[in-house]
Amino acid sequence: MNLFILYIFRQLIGPFFLIMVAMTGIVWLTQSLRFIDLIVIKGLPIEIFINLTILIIPKLLVTIIPFIGFLASLITYLRLNNDSEIISMKSAGINNFKIISPALIFGICLGILALFLENFGSPYAYNKFKNLQYEIRNNYISTLFQEKVFSSPIQGLTIFIKERDQLGNLEGIMIHDARDKNEKISINAEQGKIVSTPIGARFLLINGNRQTINNNQNISILYFDQYTLNIKNYNKNNTSRFREASERKFSELIKPNEDINEIYKKEFLAEAHKRIYTPLVIIIMVLIGAMTSIIGKFDRKTSAKRMFYPIAAALAMQIYLIVSPQIIMQYSNASLLIYISIFILYFILLCFVSDSIKIFKNKILYKDRMTL
Repeated sequence: MNLFILYIFRQLIGPFFLIMVAMTGIVWLTQSLRFIDLIVIKGLPIEIFINLTILIIPKLLVTIIPFIGFLASLITYLRLNNDSEIISMKSAGINNFKIISPALIFGICLGILALFLENFGSPYAYNKFKNLQYEIRNNYISTLFQEKVFSSPIQGLTIFIKERDQLGNLEGIMIHDARDKNEKISINAEQGKIVSTPIGARFLLINGNRQTINNNQNISILYFDQYTLNIKNYNKNNTSRFREASERKFSELIKPNEDINEIYKKEFLAEAHKRIYTPLVIIIMVLIGAMTSIIGKFDRKTSAKRMFYPIAAALAMQIYLIVSPQIIMQYSNASLLIYISIFILYFILLCFVSDSIKIFKNKILYKDRMTL
């Protein structure tokens, strides 16, 4: 890497890290606010809050790196243009391809970073995040109950708590248990609390009654001084949590270890394709940012119209990354069209950078100036 490329490459790194820290902090703050009530209202340990908020960072980075790369490239080359460095490079005989080559190398580096995060860092961290959520739901299930609110921590189980003290003791408890398809259970108890056992969390109820209605509409009533309710799902398949596509490595997306239905297969395949073409899209977005100051006539003052096109294109590419997996899930043949469209974009960028179609570019981008 010669000094010219190294100089511009260093200029790209600074804005990238500054924007990344700023945007990651903003997005992380908005996401972490969802977990504040776990600490303030529901009394979970602060270590759990810290772990939850840290584990979502790799997934956030995967989402925002493409646009951060575009902004870093746009800002760097705009500054080079305003300082007349780009026009000096062109006057020295350096062509557009060489001027934009640091951005290309920078985009490739970001693509490799995104490839690593999407296939290793993000799946690992997101899997830990979902496991921690699952652990909270099972071991800290009492924190999911709110006073005077009908809560449904588990599908088929509805719980109402009238009062709750700081020690976790509950009063005025009503439970409707419809997890078993063969019978419906309604429980009323004066007091209760969640207790931990070697086989999981249990609901210890004190002074109440249990009413059971089976499929034949037969009703049975049991009065109790103490009664223990299993608050886990009766479904045996719930013992091992099903991992989402974002939690899996690339090899697991292509060949899942377990038998899954067609909907999940399509979702996994769409996620696998996304991890392949995301680095390619990142390179495109970085090149779009750099091209803003390279193509066309030299102008120290960048007009709003000239800024509109690259920003709109970058936003469109960012939306494209978000929406494309859904398109692949709906239309199985859409993946090929996505790759073709990406390579068409590369060809279009190549044409705009090339000096051989300079007249055509000026007609398209500077039509208003030529008519004056």
